[in-house]
Amino acid sequence: MTIAPLPDAGPEPMQRLIVVPAHQSGSVQHFYHFLFGYLLPFIEHCHALRGTHRFLLRDCGPMNGLLRELDGFAINIVAANLVLNSLVGLNSAVGNLPKIILPGFDSPATYARPRFLQIRRIVQDLYGPRIAAAAARHPLAASERFVLVIDRAPPHPFYNTAASENRSAGAARRSVPNMAEIHAAIAARHDAALIRLEDCSLFEQIHLFSRAWRVVGQHGAGLAHMLWAPSGGGLVEILPNPGRRPVQAVPNGTYFRNLCNALGLAWHVVPQADAHGRVAPEEILAAIA
Repeated sequence: MTIAPLPDAGPEPMQRLIVVPAHQSGSVQHFYHFLFGYLLPFIEHCHALRGTHRFLLRDCGPMNGLLRELDGFAINIVAANLVLNSLVGLNSAVGNLPKIILPGFDSPATYARPRFLQIRRIVQDLYGPRIAAAAARHPLAASERFVLVIDRAPPHPFYNTAASENRSAGAARRSVPNMAEIHAAIAARHDAALIRLEDCSLFEQIHLFSRAWRVVGQHGAGLAHMLWAPSGGGLVEILPNPGRRPVQAVPNGTYFRNLCNALGLAWHVVPQADAHGRVAPEEILAAIA
């Protein structure tokens, strides 16, 4: 991956603005912290500055491709250390540039329904036509009782390199080996699609979740897209929980329960014997019903 140098100001420059993430934890190279800790706060706070500003955003590894989908924003991706050094002025190239520090909401303690609804409105206003255009690739999503089944993909090779701030991702962390079997059982009763989000554009992902009556997926970053779910929607979360402990006792176990609660969505949990264990389709069907 090539990181762009700082853009030349040129004869009639747009004002340059360094966009500093203030995510709650984790790494913005990983999707959950990227979406809730950088991308959406960026859109929320900077959409009114499009056309007058060029935004300098830190390198986010494989997430950079999603940044490049943001039509209307002049974005340059620069090395993470340049963005962070800009806070203390250690680098003369960036220390004197104006900057905005974005408060992330990548922790259940920071979830706020009014902020979620505001972001939904902003994204719809900016990208409604692009989201709607994704319907052509996913005709099943037109169903009023569409069930979206999420399968986790193998991690991008980046996450096994020294450049990754947190090693591993995707199916290397958690997986459901019989997700195709689960999808088949659901599809026998409902209009259902089995999707790997890594194969979809950002706007396809938003479209799919915005149409889903129910989402079925293993605990993982992609479930943050419940943010877009419709009224009356809900999540069936497969949660690795070997001892079948209360959800609040499972590390990070309340992330998506609390997100659904904030948005008024249904939430059902199906425990998984371990992070890569088989899950009975009958349990999923019972949770959907």
